Amino acid sequence: MQRRAFLAALAVLAASGTPAAARDGFLERLLRRLNRPQAGAKPAKGRNGAQHPGGLSAADASQGLRQALRIGIDAVTRQLGAKGGFFDDPKIRIALPRTLRKARKLANPLGLTGPFDDLQARMNHGAEAAMPQGRAILKQAVGSMTIDDALAIVRGPDDSATQFLRTHAGPSLAEAFTPVVRTALDQSGAIDAGKALAGRYRLGEFAGRAEEKLTRHVVKGALNGVFYYLAGQERKIRAHPGAYASDLLERVFGRV
Repeated sequence: MQRRAFLAALAVLAASGTPAAARDGFLERLLRRLNRPQAGAKPAKGRNGAQHPGGLSAADASQGLRQALRIGIDAVTRQLGAKGGFFDDPKIRIALPRTLRKARKLANPLGLTGPFDDLQARMNHGAEAAMPQGRAILKQAVGSMTIDDALAIVRGPDDSATQFLRTHAGPSLAEAFTPVVRTALDQSGAIDAGKALAGRYRLGEFAGRAEEKLTRHVVKGALNGVFYYLAGQERKIRAHPGAYASDLLERVFGRV
């Protein structure tokens, strides 16, 4: 029971936006409470098998933060994976690649922008379709977080967990997203539409590498959208942890 209470409380602590001194005080009170001897309680093993008198371990701390991160990832990928999750949101809508934007500008006076706008819609719908598989990829990145990473995130700024994923897992996330996004773009018709426009407007190098360039562009845009809303989700949880807490989290946080 102590382990469950600690994990729940740590998830709230990791998401809280209170100053460092206040967080340290919260953790100190939590540890005092959980270190009280209980009848029949057995000490738990920590790092390298070390036992702690209160039944807590550094591994428990890391796992608690991972749980908090997974909550944010679930919420964000559900939002962005819905129909219009990217295309209907001007904050994260993926624009055309620069070469195609220039071609669209030239086509505008002639009233020929329709195919460009259609391609942009297909690109964004492809990003939306990639989110369910993207959720699993993001959670795998969270699983690679070390105990030291977890401690630094808890003590960091209000978007430190998001910045950890962007900085430490960004390249591997982009690599893992690439085949998922390529398939989604192919199914949405974006790749064929991009090739057709590139050929029609004689876009040189872009025409010969349209699939690669479109895929890379959408991968970058999709991850930017995920990180944008994940940072927002993290800030909200830190500022208003009660709005995201289960009954158990409410009880633990309120009593410590």
